[in-house]
Amino acid sequence: MACIKPRAALLLIWVIALIGAGCASNEKKTTPDTQIEASVDSSAPIELIPNPYFADQVKVPPAAETSFRNALVAMQSEDWNTAEKQLLDLQQKHPELSGPLVNLAIVYWHQEKPAEAENYFKQALALNPLNNDAYIQYGMFLREDGRFADAEATYLKALEVWPHNAAAHRNLGILYDLYMGKFDAAMKHYEMVLKLSSEPNKEVEGWIIDLKRRLAAG
Repeated sequence: MACIKPRAALLLIWVIALIGAGCASNEKKTTPDTQIEASVDSSAPIELIPNPYFADQVKVPPAAETSFRNALVAMQSEDWNTAEKQLLDLQQKHPELSGPLVNLAIVYWHQEKPAEAENYFKQALALNPLNNDAYIQYGMFLREDGRFADAEATYLKALEVWPHNAAAHRNLGILYDLYMGKFDAAMKHYEMVLKLSSEPNKEVEGWIIDLKRRLAAG
């Protein structure tokens, strides 16, 4: 059975997340079975759809970048009170940026304040509906809260915004595979991750092998 670390990647949100780029995902480990192959033709040509976020960037002032970096350092140190203060100040000075809202949501999530966390996730997406990271993080939040249908809807919305969002395919595959029992759908999203990967992705190939093994046994 795979192992999920719900918030293992939450702090890896770089400065570009000030306005919503970046991706996040969970970890899921499998033991490969040499009897089964992940037979996905990931080399098949796919015409990549550009990330719409990059066509709608907001210029980030240098001072805001510095403030965001400082808040990120506090988050990485799990100094949630300092990070909260820095992000609130940044959000007040630059209300046009959705990234601080996403990170405030994460700060409150870690502080076990789910109502505040969800409020900031919703604010971020209302401010910037192209914020890829907001969808992924919010979906993870909803999944951890046991709201699987809401998490599914959030990931599907992310794919409406950008169909080639590999993080959304990855996390939706995990949701279907381990939480909702939609194994055929999970397989399709895992396979899409491989198609979108610029390099071989042994981890996801292992997930496909594991899923095929379970389907064959079931």
